[in-house]
Amino acid sequence: MISNTEAPQLPDDPLWTRVRAMFARAMVALGGIVAVAAHATLPRKLRRQVIDWLCPLEHIVRKLLLAQALREPAPKAAKPAFTLPVASTTLPTPQRASKSVRSCDLTRPESWTVRFSFSPPRDPRAVPERLAPRIRDVWGPTPAPPPPPPVRAATEHTPLHLARRFEALRRVLENPLPHAQKLARLIARIAPRFPQFVQRYVFAPARSNGYDPRDWLLGVDAMGAAFCAAAACDTS
Repeated sequence: MISNTEAPQLPDDPLWTRVRAMFARAMVALGGIVAVAAHATLPRKLRRQVIDWLCPLEHIVRKLLLAQALREPAPKAAKPAFTLPVASTTLPTPQRASKSVRSCDLTRPESWTVRFSFSPPRDPRAVPERLAPRIRDVWGPTPAPPPPPPVRAATEHTPLHLARRFEALRRVLENPLPHAQKLARLIARIAPRFPQFVQRYVFAPARSNGYDPRDWLLGVDAMGAAFCAAAACDTS
């Protein structure tokens, strides 16, 4: 359940109260985060039920975080500190090799390493690194393009992955303000080169047609809050 110990830090907005109530109803319907993670596999009907709760919740929270982020003071751009490169006599260790496999206690979601995904709209003018033009050295061979990204395993709908997304949602709902501030910094970094970023974020659709039958207008109201905040900021 969501703790009330952080209540003074939460934005005073009825929409946040409504989405927390929706999250609580989702936990009752699904048996809780631990119950979702405990499944080896999810039957099709149960997986559909999980996604019909999870995706609308994520969609609503993203809209509310956007509305809150647009109300935050404009973050100051931090100047990168200039440091001289230091010569190293050892070869860098690949990042993947340095990661150790950690055991995951399925009964303690609060101990999991999770991160809420903002799912920002993609800049259509951005070119992936592997497709960017290569700079040729006239005194040497043409550098080879980087290898294509590895094919990611289809883990998006595994029980543990879905449970992690619920846990990430729970932590955002406990205290959304730091997440809204993080999103505000993301907007400040991307919006200058992609002016339609906020507008596309406001109108980005949900990934599921699910909704809370006890509060079926919550998604519309959350999008309306994001729209009003964007219009007030006039970021276009």
